[in-house]
Amino acid sequence: MFIMSKNRFLIPRENNDPYVIPKDYIGEIPSDVADHWLIQAAVQSGMIATPQGSKDKQLEAADEAAADKADTADIRPDAKEDLAEDEKATGKRNSKK
Repeated sequence: MFIMSKNRFLIPRENNDPYVIPKDYIGEIPSDVADHWLIQAAVQSGMIATPQGSKDKQLEAADEAAADKADTADIRPDAKEDLAEDEKATGKRNSKK
């Protein structure tokens, strides 16, 4: 499975050393790691993006989709206020000042 991960993950494996996905990793992971519940939950929440290919446009599109999922999954009350302030200031979502 080809992934883009903004966070570091440590996935336990049976009879092997844990598999480490480093922060800001872009690349392939083994199928047993991809099937782990933690990776599946991270994909669902937007912490890990799964682009269809490895071309720049595909990576950018997957990154944007994952950011939208992460915004939706973020239940912290202060996160919604920060997002609203950023949108008012710039007129765009998730823009950096």
